[in-house]
Amino acid sequence: MIMEDVYSKLARYEVEWWKAHHRKDKKALLENMAKLYQLLYKLCYEDAVECVKYRIEAGKEHDIAEKFEDEGNQNEADIHWNKAEELVKKHFKTLMSNLKKQSWCLK
Repeated sequence: MIMEDVYSKLARYEVEWWKAHHRKDKKALLENMAKLYQLLYKLCYEDAVECVKYRIEAGKEHDIAEKFEDEGNQNEADIHWNKAEELVKKHFKTLMSNLKKQSWCLK
Protein backbone atom coordinates (compact mmCIF):
# COMPACT_ATOMS: atom_id res chain seq x y z
CA MET A 1 0.00 0.00 0.00
CA ILE A 2 1.32 3.42 -0.92
CA MET A 3 2.05 5.53 2.17
CA GLU A 4 -0.19 8.39 1.02
CA ASP A 5 -3.08 5.88 0.90
CA VAL A 6 -2.25 4.81 4.46
CA TYR A 7 -2.21 8.41 5.67
CA SER A 8 -5.54 9.07 3.99
CA LYS A 9 -7.13 6.00 5.55
CA LEU A 10 -5.75 6.84 9.00
CA ALA A 11 -7.10 10.38 8.73
CA ARG A 12 -10.49 9.14 7.52
CA TYR A 13 -10.84 6.59 10.36
CA GLU A 14 -9.80 9.21 12.92
CA VAL A 15 -12.31 11.79 11.71
CA GLU A 16 -15.04 9.17 11.30
CA TRP A 17 -14.71 8.07 14.92
CA TRP A 18 -14.89 11.72 16.00
CA LYS A 19 -18.11 12.12 14.02
CA ALA A 20 -19.49 8.85 15.39
CA HIS A 21 -18.72 10.01 18.93
CA HIS A 22 -20.47 13.31 18.35
CA ARG A 23 -23.47 11.56 16.79
CA LYS A 24 -23.51 8.91 19.55
CA ASP A 25 -23.26 6.15 16.94
CA LYS A 26 -21.67 3.40 19.06
CA LYS A 27 -21.32 0.92 16.22
CA ALA A 28 -19.54 3.38 13.91
CA LEU A 29 -17.38 4.60 16.78
CA LEU A 30 -16.16 1.10 17.59
CA GLU A 31 -15.71 0.16 13.94
CA ASN A 32 -13.71 3.24 12.93
CA MET A 33 -11.53 3.22 16.02
CA ALA A 34 -10.82 -0.49 15.51
CA LYS A 35 -9.91 0.08 11.86
CA LEU A 36 -7.63 2.93 12.92
CA TYR A 37 -5.85 0.67 15.43
CA GLN A 38 -5.75 -2.17 12.94
CA LEU A 39 -3.95 -0.03 10.40
CA LEU A 40 -1.86 2.03 12.81
CA TYR A 41 -0.64 -0.83 15.00
CA LYS A 42 -1.02 -3.66 12.48
CA LEU A 43 -3.37 -5.58 14.79
CA CYS A 44 -5.94 -8.06 13.64
CA TYR A 45 -9.44 -6.56 13.78
CA GLU A 46 -10.52 -8.63 16.82
CA ASP A 47 -7.50 -7.50 18.87
CA ALA A 48 -8.10 -3.90 17.82
CA VAL A 49 -11.73 -4.14 18.98
CA GLU A 50 -10.58 -5.53 22.33
CA CYS A 51 -8.28 -2.53 22.86
CA VAL A 52 -10.72 0.07 21.65
CA LYS A 53 -13.58 -1.06 23.90
CA TYR A 54 -11.66 0.07 27.00
CA ARG A 55 -10.85 3.42 25.42
CA ILE A 56 -14.49 4.00 24.49
CA GLU A 57 -15.62 3.18 28.04
CA ALA A 58 -12.97 5.56 29.38
CA GLY A 59 -14.33 8.25 27.08
CA LYS A 60 -17.81 7.78 28.55
CA GLU A 61 -16.40 8.20 32.07
CA HIS A 62 -14.53 11.29 30.85
CA ASP A 63 -17.77 12.84 29.61
CA ILE A 64 -19.53 12.08 32.92
CA ALA A 65 -16.60 13.51 34.92
CA GLU A 66 -16.68 16.73 32.89
CA LYS A 67 -20.43 17.07 33.46
CA PHE A 68 -20.05 16.77 37.24
CA GLU A 69 -17.03 19.06 37.28
CA ASP A 70 -18.89 21.71 35.27
CA GLU A 71 -21.73 21.48 37.80
CA GLY A 72 -19.27 22.08 40.64
CA ASN A 73 -19.49 18.53 42.03
CA GLN A 74 -15.78 17.75 42.24
CA ASN A 75 -16.19 14.67 44.47
CA GLU A 76 -18.44 12.93 41.94
CA ALA A 77 -16.22 14.12 39.06
CA ASP A 78 -13.16 12.61 40.73
CA ILE A 79 -14.90 9.24 40.99
CA HIS A 80 -15.41 9.24 37.22
CA TRP A 81 -11.93 10.61 36.46
CA ASN A 82 -10.53 7.68 38.46
CA LYS A 83 -12.72 5.20 36.58
CA ALA A 84 -11.56 6.74 33.30
CA GLU A 85 -7.93 6.41 34.32
CA GLU A 86 -8.37 2.74 35.24
CA LEU A 87 -10.05 2.04 31.90
CA VAL A 88 -7.31 3.84 29.99
CA LYS A 89 -4.77 1.79 31.91
CA LYS A 90 -6.58 -1.40 30.80
CA HIS A 91 -6.64 -0.04 27.25
CA PHE A 92 -2.87 0.43 27.17
CA LYS A 93 -2.22 -2.87 28.92
CA THR A 94 -4.34 -4.68 26.34
CA LEU A 95 -2.75 -2.77 23.47
CA MET A 96 0.78 -3.48 24.68
CA SER A 97 -0.07 -7.14 25.27
CA ASN A 98 -1.44 -7.46 21.75
CA LEU A 99 1.58 -5.71 20.27
CA LYS A 100 3.90 -7.98 22.21
CA LYS A 101 1.93 -11.06 21.09
CA GLN A 102 2.06 -9.82 17.53
CA SER A 103 5.82 -9.23 17.58
CA TRP A 104 6.34 -12.69 19.08
CA CYS A 105 4.21 -14.23 16.34
CA LEU A 106 6.12 -12.40 13.62
CA LYS A 107 9.54 -13.64 14.75
